[in-house]
Amino acid sequence: MKIIDALNGFSKSPNPIWIMRQAGRYLPEYRELRKKSKSFMDFCLNQDMTLEATLQPIKRFDFDAAIIFSDILVIPHFLGQKVSFKEGVGPILEFPDWDKIINGNVDSEILTIYKIIKNVRSELAKEKDLLGFVGCPWTLASYMINLGKTDDFSRLINFVSTWPLFEKLINKLIIVIANHAIAQLKSGADVVQLFESWAGAVPSDYRQKWLFDPAIEIINLIRLTVPDAKIIYYGRGVVKDAIYALESLNIAFGISEDVDLLSLPATQSCLQGNLDSKKLRDGSFKADTLKILEFARDRPFIVNLGHGILPDTPIAHVEEFVHMVRNGK
Repeated sequence: MKIIDALNGFSKSPNPIWIMRQAGRYLPEYRELRKKSKSFMDFCLNQDMTLEATLQPIKRFDFDAAIIFSDILVIPHFLGQKVSFKEGVGPILEFPDWDKIINGNVDSEILTIYKIIKNVRSELAKEKDLLGFVGCPWTLASYMINLGKTDDFSRLINFVSTWPLFEKLINKLIIVIANHAIAQLKSGADVVQLFESWAGAVPSDYRQKWLFDPAIEIINLIRLTVPDAKIIYYGRGVVKDAIYALESLNIAFGISEDVDLLSLPATQSCLQGNLDSKKLRDGSFKADTLKILEFARDRPFIVNLGHGILPDTPIAHVEEFVHMVRNGK
């Protein structure tokens, strides 16, 4: 299992490859499948459809890992803040009952996700790794408080810095996120990726408290139950700080597209990334891919994008990217 080997510190040639959001809208077969479900959340909880969606990119591109088809927002959804998705807008969350969220339990329907993981693991080739994933507290809280995406993080930061329930919400999310990750690992996921997608919006003075301390708690809780758990932390825009704060926890680090690989702190940790999704879409990805492969030579490194693949990315570009990685040039 090439991803596991890299996470265990082994250098492989060619480097293993998967891409974020690889099961999704850029695939014509996914778009056809998605038409059969009335809503995105219904799709995420349909065992047959999610099995097929998860395996589609493996069948087409032979990636080294599948990532379970789901969404980070299943956590607020199953805490009672219902989530819907609107085309061209993104996620829309109900106005929250904070008392219910902070003091309540997760809806038992979340167990469907673990059944899906078991189904995928039984169908996925043994040499392929299976990734589960969770959203991290800051990113989930930003969606929950804003009732969706925000373009004004300064307003959010000003609000939560004095909001008396913010710490309670973060503490609740730490427990729920850790339990969700543990359940995925126990159900057959080989790796779990922690997505702190909006980490770069957090001012440096708050990063330890809002990003890294919660991540440390989540990782330690996971390892209490699954001591050998393989974990990738993707803190978009804060990877240098994340390496300094979390490296001792024996995890891997995802690197967003805005980071110069040569500027990273020296580390023995496995790294993952960081091709620009826009360049993969427009076809100008070859030079950057060669730079990534040169950097990745003789070190544990998983080739990936710096962010999720864009919906209008041509299939031919993905095929060529995979070909370059497989051939090391």
